[in-house]
Amino acid sequence: MVKLIKNFINDNLQKCRHFIVHILFLILNRFAKEKKPPKIIHKILLIRRNRLGDAINLLPIIALIRKSYPHIKISVLAETYNAEIFGYSSHIDKIYALNENTWGGRNFFFLNPVVRAAKKENFDLVIAFGGYTSTLAKLVYWIKPKYSAGVISNKGFFFDLVYDKKIKPSSNIASHVEDMAQVARASGLKIPKKIPFTHLEFLHKKNKKWLAICPDVERSESQYPIDQYGKIIKALLQDRRIEKIMLFIKDRNSPYKKLTQYGAQYMETKNLHDLVRRLATCNYAITAEGGSAHIAGALGLSTCVISGTKNQSYWKPHANKIKTIVDVSGAKKIPPEKIMKELYSLF
Repeated sequence: MVKLIKNFINDNLQKCRHFIVHILFLILNRFAKEKKPPKIIHKILLIRRNRLGDAINLLPIIALIRKSYPHIKISVLAETYNAEIFGYSSHIDKIYALNENTWGGRNFFFLNPVVRAAKKENFDLVIAFGGYTSTLAKLVYWIKPKYSAGVISNKGFFFDLVYDKKIKPSSNIASHVEDMAQVARASGLKIPKKIPFTHLEFLHKKNKKWLAICPDVERSESQYPIDQYGKIIKALLQDRRIEKIMLFIKDRNSPYKKLTQYGAQYMETKNLHDLVRRLATCNYAITAEGGSAHIAGALGLSTCVISGTKNQSYWKPHANKIKTIVDVSGAKKIPPEKIMKELYSLF
């Protein structure tokens, strides 16, 4: 009983604190002066902190910005693990690779040498991509550009005050790529409505009868069973339309290493560039939803994406030859025959 009372008191105290903070925000926001966007942009910084797929989805937006503004300097700030993706674009002049966990972490960005270097550039415009997060707002605050734009919170919070252009979140956007394009346009950039497909500028000769399998995924509902993958591998090799099946897994300890027993060839990759290089040799791919699906699509592979989650029309790779196979009750309920049928439709 005592514990229940304490929990009740704590919950209500937290609600009171949130209410008071929200009231203070509304007061400050009312008196905040709207800043006019710069008439001329010489230098722009695009922030896309995390996720490989999201970084890839930003590439066509960057290509459109370059097309519309050929003479501006385009820089990108990303986390160290996804910053490499931006190296596959010729439209970016400078990449800032940030490790958010160093120099005191996210509450001490003003100490981080990467943030300090970005601040010295005195950017005309900084656009924060990735929806509302306090981390994005903190980065923009410490970089201190002449003008900034970013998505604000649904209910209103102090971090919304960081942005000069406050972009309201939208719930009726068809895809993640279009969502980011809308943020770019809302910031004041004039870019075309038609968005090109994602593209990693990596030239490599494809082997017409090689297929890649990238099965690892964190979401349990999108994990496809080993034995069902095995049926697909055996059937494809017996059919002889595919000569070689390359298996890409996160490490040797992945349970999907067992797929070698069905005929897949394990390909060890030491880093992201190694994965891109080896994937680029294939012509087809079967992947779980996530970063590998976006990489395969951006490399031009004919790709089947297996998913057990909702909203795949929003999150699916923005690529030309993509088939998404979804069962929201769990990927394991997708028959192997259905996946092979979708794959053969891409031949």
